[in-house]
Amino acid sequence: MTLPESVLAALRCQDCGFPLAEESAETLVCAGSGGHRVGREDGFLTFARPDAGKYDQAYAARYAALWAFGYQTLHSGLDETLYRAVTSLAAESLLALQAPLVLDAGCGVGRCATDCARMAPGSQVLALDASPAMLELARRLAHGGEPVAVELGAHGFAEPIVIAPRPAPNLILARGDVEHLPLADDALDLALSINMIDRLPGGPDLALAECYRVLKPGGRLLFSDPLNFTARDLWERFPDAGAILALLGDLGFTIETWFDDLCYRELLDSRRSFQEFNTLVVAARKPPAAP
Repeated sequence: MTLPESVLAALRCQDCGFPLAEESAETLVCAGSGGHRVGREDGFLTFARPDAGKYDQAYAARYAALWAFGYQTLHSGLDETLYRAVTSLAAESLLALQAPLVLDAGCGVGRCATDCARMAPGSQVLALDASPAMLELARRLAHGGEPVAVELGAHGFAEPIVIAPRPAPNLILARGDVEHLPLADDALDLALSINMIDRLPGGPDLALAECYRVLKPGGRLLFSDPLNFTARDLWERFPDAGAILALLGDLGFTIETWFDDLCYRELLDSRRSFQEFNTLVVAARKPPAAP
């Protein structure tokens, strides 16, 4: 396994909060008296097994391949506005840091996490997701070294869509729970929460509070989401961008910049049909420690 020292030092046991150490090539062991262990499942360190919902193997393949079709084949860039906006904000943070430790909480197929890893080769990027299928596709693209062919006959494609690899050896992929991060307090320089909050049944509160907890004083959060909730009570609590900004402020974040109604388009099929989402993007900072 041999995790980088900076990552291992930041990890914590989810059962008791004690530090973790490498017990073997496949297992981390907790320093607490309970002797809790974290092992590999399906090739990934597994800190928790939250419900991945619709994000099974077929969804992961379609999600990544249709992005690749639009971006690499059509050069249409339907969803590029969101990714370029987030990547630009991430670059601003990474440029100011020597060897940053970055978290992508809900990394999906790893596009934003890989962007960060490639922009800052001296960084370590820990990318967590609930879906083994999403993580596996992220692994093949970032660590496999070969193009990935995905069959999408059900979406009108006669030939496989081929996704070019994007090598990122400093990207660490693991299965975990964004509402209960396996990380120490004040451990990270940068945290990403990209289009994930509205997919959590309980809403954004716990996940954003966890991002605040694990960031170092002065650390930065990059957040985006279409706020496309599926529960009435969440719509009532978070009807607009202002409600999310207020939540971030209540958690302790200082808002640096934000913009709403960024048009994010998700390609659906070979006829170039798409879904369109108005997306909120926020850059916020945990206040520096008092002198």
